[in-house]
This record gives sequence, structure tokens and C-alpha cells, in this order.
Amino acid sequence: MMRDRFHRRLNRFYYVPVVLSGLLLLALGGWAVLMWGVFFRIVFNLHATWLVNSVTHMWGRRRFATDDDSTNSWWVALLTFGEGWHNNHHAHPTSARHGLAWYEVDFNWWGIRTLQLLGLARAVKLFPLKPAATER
Repeated sequence: MMRDRFHRRLNRFYYVPVVLSGLLLLALGGWAVLMWGVFFRIVFNLHATWLVNSVTHMWGRRRFATDDDSTNSWWVALLTFGEGWHNNHHAHPTSARHGLAWYEVDFNWWGIRTLQLLGLARAVKLFPLKPAATER
């Protein structure tokens, strides 16, 4: 992605869309809309990210025998749209789908799959949904 000029600029000027959307939300809805639309959203997303990297390395179930302490946590997966299937991610780090069983809901994968069907995402890597030899 760093070869793409758009993504390089977005990485460098990440604050511009936040500031512009914040000004627009403030103008259209006032302080309450600004607080929910910018500040709460950013704080929630940062805490959810930290939650994945802390909780799923302490508590949960291990579906795959990996060389680390990663686990899967259904409630973290619900809060983070599928990122809580962290043991699955550590076992298959290049897979776009983290929810590998029917009961492992992965909303992020549904979004990626939709983009793929629309032709907006290409070369999506997946782990085949067959029982693996390393699976417990």
C-alpha cells in the first residue's frame, strides 16, 4: 500500500479527514454530534484495538496450537467486528478471514468479501476452511 500515492498521503495527513469531518459535524449537529461522531468513535476504536492485544493474550480459548499465548475471545470479537478471533489470526496471519468456524462471526470479513465481489478488493488471501492438523 505504501507504493500507492493516495495511501501515502492519507498516512501522512491522517488528521485532515478527522478535522474536516469534525468541523462538518459541529456545524450540522453541534457539540453533541461532534463528541459522538469524532471523539467517542476514536476513543472506542483505540481501546478496542488495545483490548484485542491485551485480553486475547490473557483469557480465551485456543483453537490452534501456536507458539504464543494468543486466544480467541467471542466478546472481544463482537466488539471489534471479528478481530477477537486472535488465535486464528496468529495461526494464519495472512488470512483476511479470522472467523474460521460457522459460529465465529467476523463482520470485517463480510466487508472485505463485499469489496471483493464489487471488484474493489483483489488478491485476498484466505485460509481454507478444512480442519487442520494443528487444530485442537
